[in-house]
Amino acid sequence: MTGAERTLRWPGCANVRDLGGLPVAGGGRIRPGVLVRGDRPRRASVAAMLGHGVRLVVDLRSTAERAADPGPCEPRIAWRHLPVLREEDAVLEEMAGTLTGIYRRILDHGARSLAAVVSAIAHAPPGATLVHCHSGKDRTGLAIALTLTLAGVAPADVAADYAETAARMSLDAHLAALPGEAERARSRRLFAEVGAGTMLATLTHLDDRYGGAGAYLREGGLPPADLALLRTRLTTGP
Repeated sequence: MTGAERTLRWPGCANVRDLGGLPVAGGGRIRPGVLVRGDRPRRASVAAMLGHGVRLVVDLRSTAERAADPGPCEPRIAWRHLPVLREEDAVLEEMAGTLTGIYRRILDHGARSLAAVVSAIAHAPPGATLVHCHSGKDRTGLAIALTLTLAGVAPADVAADYAETAARMSLDAHLAALPGEAERARSRRLFAEVGAGTMLATLTHLDDRYGGAGAYLREGGLPPADLALLRTRLTTGP
């Protein structure tokens, strides 16, 4: 599946794609219809989600974000709330001066939270799992990068998938909500860093500091058995 083929056009959403078709080590692929990344779903999205086979939604947003915008409720879909950021890191753009720096901060403080996300994907019910935050860029980008890396997707392909977000997002609503031009300039600068190089640098940080995604998540409490379970769930042979 190409990037265009993986794009899902769900009403109310702007940045949703199926990870199916990405190559994994040994000649296999990520299975279509098992892992989806996206921005927060809306009530108008539910029929499309069900049609795509979504049976679990993993919401990475903070408690405050969910309270302000709870999202849809659909009893045929299981919903898990697994926040990635600490309460003191509520403003992502204030965590560091670069996007790579922000991602390093999230990783350095979020191993337990991200391990819980990966474990939820490994133990998901049959069907597709949607992983989302607010816009599907940062927290979702890191959680999906870890998941794909564990499944055997090469760093270059993980980074290329992450970079696709830049073409699907618009900053207009976000910029309009900011209080001044300095904040808007900062957001534009950080958004310009959404590209393969940022994710490759992040994965290098994982390797250099933690010994790779697997070691990092085990340190965060991911049971070793979940690694095999994740690969079985997400991948298909050559």
